[in-house]
Amino acid sequence: MLYPTLSQPLIFFILFLTGVLSGVFFDIAKILKHLSKKKNFLFQFFLFVATVLSFFLFYEVNLNINYGQLRFYTFIAFLIGLTVEQFFSNKLIANYIKNLYNRLCEKRKKSKNSKD
Repeated sequence: MLYPTLSQPLIFFILFLTGVLSGVFFDIAKILKHLSKKKNFLFQFFLFVATVLSFFLFYEVNLNINYGQLRFYTFIAFLIGLTVEQFFSNKLIANYIKNLYNRLCEKRKKSKNSKD
């Protein structure tokens, strides 16, 4: 009975990281939306795939690490990880990727114009 109590911080941390990884799935969906010229149907499909992957990731990790026991702190850890990743990715990573993409597009346009 003592083992489940002692392993709760480790389970919390692993599910936190699972939430972060699930947030990466949603970021990939946003990047694919940006690359697909903002077509709404494709974005909805990418979000659906990211949601299904996140659910199965949470399910598998919870099944293997926590022996399938669903407790309140497992959902909280997952949601905290997802929220933290979304906050930092929107502020740091996504803006950097957008700026890099825009610079590459500008250089490509300049190189096409100089060839003409």
